[in-house]
Amino acid sequence: MSKQVIINADDFGLSPGVNQGIIQAYQAGGITSTSMMVNMPGFDHALSLAKSLPDLGIGLHFNLTYGRPVSDPAFVPSLVKPDGSFHQCQCGFIRDVADIAKELDAQWNVLVQAPLSPTHLDSHQLLHQNDPIIFQIMAEKAVRENIPLRRSQVRHASPDMPPPRMTDTILLDTYGDHEGLQRLLLYLYTLQDGITEIVCHPGYVDDALREISNWLDIREHELAVFVNPDVPRTLQALGIVPINYRAVVDTTHKSCELPPIQMTSPLKPVEKKRPRHVRQRLLKQQRLAKIHRLSKKRRTLRRPSSTRKRV
Repeated sequence: MSKQVIINADDFGLSPGVNQGIIQAYQAGGITSTSMMVNMPGFDHALSLAKSLPDLGIGLHFNLTYGRPVSDPAFVPSLVKPDGSFHQCQCGFIRDVADIAKELDAQWNVLVQAPLSPTHLDSHQLLHQNDPIIFQIMAEKAVRENIPLRRSQVRHASPDMPPPRMTDTILLDTYGDHEGLQRLLLYLYTLQDGITEIVCHPGYVDDALREISNWLDIREHELAVFVNPDVPRTLQALGIVPINYRAVVDTTHKSCELPPIQMTSPLKPVEKKRPRHVRQRLLKQQRLAKIHRLSKKRRTLRRPSSTRKRV
């Protein structure tokens, strides 16, 4: 079975700086797909960039936490604060099912009327993974529009309806630390058969972003990872096919849980036909894994081990 990967940059449309970073990563071969926020100040700028890139897969990044709704706030009262902006956290309020569905349709219609044909549906800040009600509403929308939905790492039931199309697996991580590139390449070396989505957030920091988000420098650090030529070179060397969500044509109904990458496991030996830079990269990964094992052994003597958590 072949290995295919969708590398999706979230938050297209958030700000002009974020847009520029995403396009740069796409042109460098580091990403294959993105998802659009239609109610953010960078939306029109993102549309102007997207029109010249027909092969870039663009989905809807459904948003209920940043900015204001596309719908009239009076028509979706459970989603907004008294000033008409979205609630930014789940603090003492309950979103009404009808309001969620109404705003999802409104955001979808903005993208379709742009006009763009969304390749898939996903959500900002993992809304559909963290909330089973939002998952069900988005799953119904995906089935109705005949597009894939981003896989959730939490299994949610979809009663009385066929499951939406999804990738086989999904990798949720950040790549803004000094080991970000090495971690990404290790994910590629250990990629499972089938279709995997890798989620990222590259971009440049600008004034518009500073007013909206506290995810700032990490975006530029991730951009440096996804414009690195080692990413497309490694994909080619390993025979991994880069795709976007247009290629997700069948539903794989299996557990959404992914086993963590075992940093302490020995990597597979490199075949002789692999290019020199790949062999050098693999040797470096083996050295890092050895250092990690020794460091972990020391830490276990002092305190309980911890697991990486996505911010």
